[in-house]
Amino acid sequence: EKNNIKTIATQERFMATFFTSYHNVVVDTYYTASEYTANFIKKSKYHDIKNIIPVGQYRSDYLSLYKKNAIPEEISKAKENGKKILVLLGFNAPNHWYESYTSLQANWSSQISFLEDAVKLSQKLKDTFIILRFKSLNWPLKTDPYFKNILNKLNNCENIILSENYRESFYSYKLCANADLVIAKHTSLADECLSHEIPVLFYDFTHNMKGIQSDAFDYSPSGLMCYNFEELLKKSKSLLFDSSSKLKDEIKALNKTIYYVKEKGN
Repeated sequence: EKNNIKTIATQERFMATFFTSYHNVVVDTYYTASEYTANFIKKSKYHDIKNIIPVGQYRSDYLSLYKKNAIPEEISKAKENGKKILVLLGFNAPNHWYESYTSLQANWSSQISFLEDAVKLSQKLKDTFIILRFKSLNWPLKTDPYFKNILNKLNNCENIILSENYRESFYSYKLCANADLVIAKHTSLADECLSHEIPVLFYDFTHNMKGIQSDAFDYSPSGLMCYNFEELLKKSKSLLFDSSSKLKDEIKALNKTIYYVKEKGN
């Protein structure tokens, strides 16, 4: 401002709109994820923006690009065998157990809880192929003895795999674009999927805590937030196998409300 230089930014994460610390935005022009986020930001005392322009979630264009195109091999093989595709999106963990103690959602105990639930889902969801995907594998899942037992369990499950392809750009988008259901610890990719009506459930609990993200925003409200494993399993079955699932109607409604953009650009 002092040098009369204009600042422009693009919203990176839908959920960041609703946080009251460390995601505050101070710019001249801000391209937002939807009309809803634009209106929310205009009323918020936590942002200082002169010109707000709703354009949509820009990375979600990759989902359109990869839908039924460039289908990952593990998905095409499972679909040929009549399987439903479930992509499970998890967080990375800190590299050392003592560092992980202060991380509410990504401490090592929470990671074990998440992976144990992945195994239980693979056992209880018939005719379903589960792809476990993290942002990277640059944490000790495959190297530290702490994770040895759960890793063995994963390796012994016939209908679940750990995705390890990090060579291809936007590979997570290729997986999600061709999924029947995405289950996520909250990530921007989940919001991008929902904006394209790809079914998503939020894993909003861990071994000693629930309601982690919904305290910030509960999707106005919707049934997409899951607060225990039983709820996660029941809703997964509904979205995967029930053609008249009310949850699918809720996802369509979100596209007319919180994700709506009047003039979507590229």
